[in-house]
Amino acid sequence: MQGKERKWAYLTLHSKWDRTDLDIPIYRASARGRVVPLFKALTSSFCVNECLYCALRAPRSIARARWTPELLAEVGFKLWKSGLVEGVFLTSTVDRDPDRSMEVELETAERLRAMGFTGYIHLRVMPGCSRHLIARAAELANRIGVNLEAASSDIFGELCPDKGDYLNDLVKRLEWCVGEASRARSEGFNIDVDTQVIVGASMDNDLSFLELTWRLYRHRLLRRVYYSGFEPIKNTPLQQHPPCSRLREHRLYQASFLLRDYGFTLNDLNPLLDGRGMLPNASNLKLLYAKRNPELYPVDLNEASYDMLLKVPFIGPRTAKKLMKLRKEKGKVTPGDLKLLLGEARFRLAKLYVAVQGKSLVDFI
Repeated sequence: MQGKERKWAYLTLHSKWDRTDLDIPIYRASARGRVVPLFKALTSSFCVNECLYCALRAPRSIARARWTPELLAEVGFKLWKSGLVEGVFLTSTVDRDPDRSMEVELETAERLRAMGFTGYIHLRVMPGCSRHLIARAAELANRIGVNLEAASSDIFGELCPDKGDYLNDLVKRLEWCVGEASRARSEGFNIDVDTQVIVGASMDNDLSFLELTWRLYRHRLLRRVYYSGFEPIKNTPLQQHPPCSRLREHRLYQASFLLRDYGFTLNDLNPLLDGRGMLPNASNLKLLYAKRNPELYPVDLNEASYDMLLKVPFIGPRTAKKLMKLRKEKGKVTPGDLKLLLGEARFRLAKLYVAVQGKSLVDFI
């Protein structure tokens, strides 16, 4: 492997730890029921830090490379112009220092916009970087964020011993991202904020991640929390540590969407946890909640609040809004209305938990 091909492999394969499951530059992100192809790459795979789980940690002997902003912008623009991607996701190691790493991302984004790129740009903000760089990122990108990596400062210190202070270099920077994104939105920019945590690399539990997620969503700090299941990497201190189950990842995402989109609170989810603070091995947490709280059901379609409709299994935000609209327009909702909105299969499942005028729909055909 020579020249550009060598650089391409090192900088796209190693973007994996910023959460991509593919070993090619184009990866497919999930975005509200559809798949969005993105060009995702590290601006550099040189790193000064020694995070225990990371394939790019400083002491690990691997081939490393750097993109120039010019070449990276050129590649991203050509992929977008050809219709192969809808956007560009730029991330980096901490190469030399946080500000310098952030400046390379910004210069690449600036070049893309100058070339006429109107697609989606996602920039990963470096821990400990300066606020004026975050402000500029909020003007160039559609999404920014700092990876918190862990749910607490203690676990962060264990996993990332030299990456900085959890509260100052990560949490404060995430708050700056939110502040600058709010300012940019007020000026007409399309921007939101996210973060990522590594799950299963230490003695963590689901409760710690749900507490973090609840705090962030409750105060509307950001759009999404990503859960990246730990996978052991050869020649790292955690190479013998077991991988995180994909089912655990899936359950955390389910729980986070219940908190963000379905009106659930941390108190609603707490009773579902076991004695170790772990979510149960259930495929549908909302359905489990309904089975654990039979006194709340059936929910009357014509009397329930929007928040209570959201707690009905198989009724999501869009269906709940349509039911509220029908109630306003027609004065009442019928079982047939619900069946039309949900379809036959989902209606058969949901009718066990709803009623009309005090009468359960269990026997409704």
